[in-house]
Amino acid sequence: MVPARARGLPSGAMSEARPLKIAIADGSPAFLSAAANYVAHLPGFVLAGTANTAMQAMTLVTSAGPDILLLDLGRSPVRGLEMVKQVKAAPHAPAVVAMTLFHTPEAAAAANKAGADALVGKESFVKGLSQALARLFP
Repeated sequence: MVPARARGLPSGAMSEARPLKIAIADGSPAFLSAAANYVAHLPGFVLAGTANTAMQAMTLVTSAGPDILLLDLGRSPVRGLEMVKQVKAAPHAPAVVAMTLFHTPEAAAAANKAGADALVGKESFVKGLSQALARLFP
């Protein structure tokens, strides 16, 4: 068996008593579908659900209790950053991995200031998510 860390996945994900639950909120149906398919096949993780709107995302966070929320900052980053703040203010808030089209230092600083635990650029989603999960769940 290849260790999780050797596959680029966080070692903690494989050693947890239960798989970590990941929820995804994104307004792009095509990206949401691709990301959900990818997450559903990550060892040590399960897909907790998906959301297309901010309201659906908040409902998903409260009903599914994910450990991680992948949250697209969307076409309106200000609203996306406000959503990060709302999620992080919730009881038992999940880790929030904000997503933007491109990972830039400015976007990372803004996401960090809003309370996001990590930022992943969609241009390198697989690599960026693997790195974020390894850092958040060592």
